[in-house]
Amino acid sequence: MLSSVFFLMAVVVILGAILARSRVRRRLDSHDPMTDDPVLREILAESDTWPEEEEADPLDEEEIREAEDRFWEQEWDRPEDWRG
Repeated sequence: MLSSVFFLMAVVVILGAILARSRVRRRLDSHDPMTDDPVLREILAESDTWPEEEEADPLDEEEIREAEDRFWEQEWDRPEDWRG
C-alpha cells in the first residue's frame, strides 16, 4: 500500500516536471525580443552591421603578449583581513 502511494507520487512529480519544462520551452521559443523604443530599434539595427575586412585592424599578438607580461609582473597587495 505504501509503496504504491510513493509510486503514484513519483509519477505525479515526473509528469509535473515534464509539463513545466514543455511550458518553459514553448514560451522561450514563441517570444522574440520585443522593442518598443525607436532608439533601441536603431541601436539593434546598427549592431547587426560589421566593419568591412579592410576597416578592421588585425590584432597585434606581440602587443598583446607584452601587455599580458606587464600585467603579471605587477606587485600585488595582500588582501586585508576582513574579520577586523
